[in-house]
Amino acid sequence: MKFKFVHHKFVCLVLILQFGSLRANDIPKFDEEANFSLPLASTTPDDDLYNFRYDVLELVVPKHIKMNDINDYHEIVLPAYSNTAIQLRQMGHHGRDVGFALIQINAYEFNVTLSYNATIVDGTHLTGQNVGLVLYEDGSLYAINTNVHEDVMVSLVLMLYNKTAPLPGGCNLEFPVEISPVMNLTLGETTIQVDTPPASLAKQIPPPENQCGKSNLRYESYYLSMPSYDFSQRTYFSYIRKLISYANAKASGQLNNLTSPALTGIKRVYDRQVGRGMVFVTVAIDPVNHGFAAYVPVHTYACRPFLNIVGCYEFNIPTRVLGFLITVVMAAEIVIGFCPAIVKAFICGGLVGAFGTIKATASWNLVVTEKEFIAMLVAGAIVCAVVFTVLAALCPIAMIIVCNVVIGFLLCSVFYFGFFGNVFIHKYLVTALLLSSTLVGFLLSSIKMFLFANGFLFGAAGLFYGVNAVFSARLHYSLRNVAHGMLDAGYGAVLSDSTLDVNELMAGASFVIILTICVYLRVRCQLAENQRVPPGLLQLPCGDRRGSRTSEAFLADDSFAYENVSGGQTTITRWTDGDDDVFESPESNSRFWARLRSSIRQQ
Repeated sequence: MKFKFVHHKFVCLVLILQFGSLRANDIPKFDEEANFSLPLASTTPDDDLYNFRYDVLELVVPKHIKMNDINDYHEIVLPAYSNTAIQLRQMGHHGRDVGFALIQINAYEFNVTLSYNATIVDGTHLTGQNVGLVLYEDGSLYAINTNVHEDVMVSLVLMLYNKTAPLPGGCNLEFPVEISPVMNLTLGETTIQVDTPPASLAKQIPPPENQCGKSNLRYESYYLSMPSYDFSQRTYFSYIRKLISYANAKASGQLNNLTSPALTGIKRVYDRQVGRGMVFVTVAIDPVNHGFAAYVPVHTYACRPFLNIVGCYEFNIPTRVLGFLITVVMAAEIVIGFCPAIVKAFICGGLVGAFGTIKATASWNLVVTEKEFIAMLVAGAIVCAVVFTVLAALCPIAMIIVCNVVIGFLLCSVFYFGFFGNVFIHKYLVTALLLSSTLVGFLLSSIKMFLFANGFLFGAAGLFYGVNAVFSARLHYSLRNVAHGMLDAGYGAVLSDSTLDVNELMAGASFVIILTICVYLRVRCQLAENQRVPPGLLQLPCGDRRGSRTSEAFLADDSFAYENVSGGQTTITRWTDGDDDVFESPESNSRFWARLRSSIRQQ
């Protein structure tokens, strides 16, 4: 009995000691290097704003290393107000041929801090959405989420580079950390500037070759355009992963070689497309030692979708309503040509005046404020509009030719932008566009049917931009880039991506469908003036025009335009296709056939 009692006491003592040892493992460890106590238990920000939630993540160097590529990838959540230790392991065992490890974090929506220390100390951390730090051996980094109430979704990436790979940001003079493999992105009013801190040669290469400013490194810049107005988490991480490594960037990214003497350092400038996310990466290449390394990709939506979603759309609601009204008016112009020639001349004159004012301001290097520039723009547009209106009243044919030249300019700019994107890749392109548009304008004017159908071309151009505004698409960027290029002499180094998205494709398809319907209704309307046709479901207000059954008459805006362009009065023409010679005289037979058509309609 005594033995059983002692045995029970012994078992209880063992259990107590075992429980105590388990609890001892929960005591916070003391980090001698950081001199900071790392709590394991979770604390809420309301209890103590100076305590972090702390977890540990391990990145293990694999036995079979994919050199200069992604070796580990995780998408994790950093809890609100937390400190997560990222421990690199097996570097000495498996990474004998590894020059350095680049650990990067890409955060969605919010900024995070990546630090060498568990506390935020100057010169040891980087803060942002796309950050990364370098390790040469086993060690720890700390991902700190300082957002009090927001969990942050991040991708954690381990990149391993060989001993000939240059150090991204090794000659950095811009960021607080000595080696900063990140890029600096600056949003301008119309552009996105991406600055890359210079790299250094691999650490294993001895001086004097391994000195900043003396290395013969070259750089390649890649970018990716995301779908418009897609701010989802999945798309964000998917597109960033496509540019993390050099191999991925070459396979999925697009190379940007645009440079300019005005751009200092390793800088690339992109056109700011509001609401379309873009990802950028720079790769440092050592052609002598055959090494390369990619910086941490950087991303922007060119707006703030999580704070002001309305500001991320190209056109606001009032502008899109105006675009819808323009679409309706221009469709009616194509069908029945009701817009007077003076109105068309006024609009074309305003367009020419606006672009002329922009070009004059840039050529004369005028220093004006934004309000003064807008006033000059409006004044120039009004003056040219009045001049064109007077010209239309005095010489209608000359005005038709000028309008065709303007339409030719719109066609040429849209065509070039659709294929090349940046309108200023080639030197003297603005001059080339002006010459080609003049050629196209005179070509259109030399074709008799297009000379008659000035309203048709004018309506089609207006319909194109009206539909573009309704869908909030970017088909108008050709004109936008031309204006920017005229105003900014350095715009030649700005890359404008012509990638067509769903919105652009829908706008283009809608334009083609509406234009086809309008052409059908226009032909039907003109036919109704010359012969009896079934009324159909839609009654068109075609009026009582006098016309001909020729194709020119079908395209002509009205009988006045047709008769004036043809020489004042229609000549004697055949009315029937038979062997009997029945002709139409200029005036008497026209009245006769008009009365005959009216009597047929009344029956």
